[in-house]
Amino acid sequence: MSSEGGLSNRYASKMAPATPAAPLAERPGLGTQAGRETYSQLVTSRLIRKSTVPDAVDSFHYNDEKGAKAMVNILGGSTTQHSGSLNAAGDRLKVSLQHYGRTYPHYEASGRRIVIGEAGQSYGIRLENRTKKRLEVVLSVDGINTMSGKTASPSQRGYVLEPKETYEVEGYQKNQNTVRVFQFGRVADSVAATKGGANNVGVIGLAVFEEDEARAKAELQQEQFLRNGASAFPVSR
Repeated sequence: MSSEGGLSNRYASKMAPATPAAPLAERPGLGTQAGRETYSQLVTSRLIRKSTVPDAVDSFHYNDEKGAKAMVNILGGSTTQHSGSLNAAGDRLKVSLQHYGRTYPHYEASGRRIVIGEAGQSYGIRLENRTKKRLEVVLSVDGINTMSGKTASPSQRGYVLEPKETYEVEGYQKNQNTVRVFQFGRVADSVAATKGGANNVGVIGLAVFEEDEARAKAELQQEQFLRNGASAFPVSR
């Protein structure tokens, strides 16, 4: 009888319904809002990708301190805070969330990194190219491409970083010269929520493409051949 009782309880546990998610307006923790507008010029730069498939894809999470600790507890990690940048994309990048030069701290647990944000505070995403190659970084916040405002995909355009260059993405690009700064706030007020994608709130993603240096060099040489054959006076009398 005890064996049958144990089996019955085990199956009952598996069949129990999952706890329903809280309504959007009641979801705790942080999402990213589009804050004030600020000047940030976006200059077009050509980069030939080695492949249509990213050379590396990486991500990390963020939340307020209470939510970040809860995630660490679920993963079985330590709530010791770490400072400094995160290594990302196979060490091709160093990444951090910044607020006026101050780096937000983070927790580490089971291979996950959870940055500890503060409601009402703005942040920028600092990208540092650690390689000697040009890289393109397609960046997403809460599942939204920061450059286009569309649902994120690695196939979309990204930010081109020169070798050893550091660049800070301040917010969602509104147009060629303006961004809406990233700001921590309620999940219900996040950009993702307004676009119907609140399930992806709390994660920042990076898809990294290396430049096809051989093709870039060939293209540059072809341009020089064209310029070498240019005529100062194309129309003769």
